[in-house]
Amino acid sequence: MTGSTARPPQSPENAATPADTADTADSTSDAHADRAATVEFDVPPDFVPFEPADGVDDAYELVLARLGPAAEGLPPARRQALTELYAAGSAALDGAGAIWSGTCLGTVGDRLSTATLTVTALGTGDDTPQATAAAGLVEVLTPPDAGPSPTLRRFDAPAGPVVITLEQQPGWQLTAEESVPLLSAKAYLPMPPALRGVLLLELSTPDVDSWPEVYAPLLVRVVRSVRFPTAPKAPAPPPAPTAAPAGGDPFGTRLV
Repeated sequence: MTGSTARPPQSPENAATPADTADTADSTSDAHADRAATVEFDVPPDFVPFEPADGVDDAYELVLARLGPAAEGLPPARRQALTELYAAGSAALDGAGAIWSGTCLGTVGDRLSTATLTVTALGTGDDTPQATAAAGLVEVLTPPDAGPSPTLRRFDAPAGPVVITLEQQPGWQLTAEESVPLLSAKAYLPMPPALRGVLLLELSTPDVDSWPEVYAPLLVRVVRSVRFPTAPKAPAPPPAPTAAPAGGDPFGTRLV
């Protein structure tokens, strides 16, 4: 989401640095703390960190506060859907390896739009080179006996190869006739071998219509901003060719 297409009701946060991530990292895990301290990325300007929600009722109050006057004309079913999305994103902060989780609540054109972004450091204990790890991720994430998938792609980002999956989930059943699907994009970026892990960036939104023009480019910018400043420099492998799948590119953009 960009400033020209969205009007968030609160002031944005701009970046996640080692100092920022240390506040939300799991302090009980030295290994995770080390990984979090060596990851930097730019937080999208329309996103603000989640406030911990103590249950659904607390999440509902936080959503109303974030929406402000826009909440007045919102149907109860829509409020419930936004509350559940917020509660799930807030709960992600308690997950193992969570570095940062935040949300945007604003408008795209004249339509209310929301999304969540969660960044997690997954420890693997493996010092496999990034390109090898990315190839393994493609193999693991590809369904058995399936050919090339238009919703699973490998790209080359500045911080290394990244595998991105795109999935539309059932989402919420608002009424017997109305449902809200949820689009979830996950970017798996193997960390440099010395960090022994995979960085997972997940962006979810019920605003499926805004994916190609707003949220796909937003996720790309976040992925391209990832930095591992303390990791030893490794020789960059030649980029792997990635032809767009037949029928168009559902990711809406390219990393290269």
